[in-house]
Amino acid sequence: MARRISSGFVLSALASAVTFAVSSTVAQAGGRPDDESRNWFGDFSGGWSFPISDSGDNLEDDWTISGGATYWPSHWPVGLNIGVAYGKWDFSSDAISTINAAIVADPNNSGRIDDGDVESWQMTIGAIWGPGSESNGFYLTGGIGAYYLDATITETGLVYYPPFCDPWYWWWCYPGGVGLGAIVAGSDSTTELGYNVGLGYSLEAGDGQFFVETKYHFIDTDTEEVTYAPLSFGFRW
Repeated sequence: MARRISSGFVLSALASAVTFAVSSTVAQAGGRPDDESRNWFGDFSGGWSFPISDSGDNLEDDWTISGGATYWPSHWPVGLNIGVAYGKWDFSSDAISTINAAIVADPNNSGRIDDGDVESWQMTIGAIWGPGSESNGFYLTGGIGAYYLDATITETGLVYYPPFCDPWYWWWCYPGGVGLGAIVAGSDSTTELGYNVGLGYSLEAGDGQFFVETKYHFIDTDTEEVTYAPLSFGFRW
């Protein structure tokens, strides 16, 4: 089973790291690639996303990818970032048990689910600040965004698989048929506003930088709060 992290641990770690980053010397400042010939920078990253607090009880840790662009003139202390990201989490066994118990208790429903997941698409606008002028070191980041959440629960049943011919294997064709597969038993989606705050550490690499970054994301939906903290590794150029 995936490891769960408490919200208190994540927020405490963020606060400690922020305090250390702010108190660091100029030589430990980071964030902006050391290139005065341009103002725009791209970035791409991937990593692992940790649901926390109540979200950590219902969702399992899973992967995430993100990318974006930053406008940061050399005379600005702060850069402006636009980013997009995708993440996915499976429902925990406790959440599946709770849903099955609710199905049994409802006379208008029947059956049993076996799995489920939540997908997240997000577009954020934020700021990035690295104290000082060096490209190596700590930086702080934060912003707001629109978060699209799509939850699906599934049950195992007989599914028809159509014939398939694979062009990568000399058009070898696989016969279709009926077999066990996942059937969507229910789904729901919503788009909400949220915010994020985090910190990172950048390390100069050629004309760009490698970086490691974590952010705390908060989304307040109509039914409950969704909170998670991805740990991402990426490259900014």
